[in-house]
Amino acid sequence: MTLNGMNNLDQPLYTDYPEFEFEHANIQEPNTLSPEKQTLIIGLDKRKMDGAPITYISGFVGRRIDLRKIEEELQGVCHTCGSSKMYDIVLQGDVRKRAYVYLRSRGYNVKFAEN
Repeated sequence: MTLNGMNNLDQPLYTDYPEFEFEHANIQEPNTLSPEKQTLIIGLDKRKMDGAPITYISGFVGRRIDLRKIEEELQGVCHTCGSSKMYDIVLQGDVRKRAYVYLRSRGYNVKFAEN
């Protein structure tokens, strides 16, 4: 059984999400740099809808699998939930100090964002 009009799902669909990027199998991700060569930036932002604070970590250079591992470890250390989007890590709440201490102990160069 085939559905009419659904036989070619490889075609991109329309989206109005501004940060959306198409993921293709042939895109080469950059190799993950060692922690000493990376400078991560930790900042605080307010959500648009309810004004709740979120902590974001940007500046990571490497594969998304490695970013996902760091995100899961940060969620455990900071006792919060979060996600990774387009090479950025987003954590709920103001957990900048915990994230800073953890990333420094892992060997990353870390700076706070200027708000």
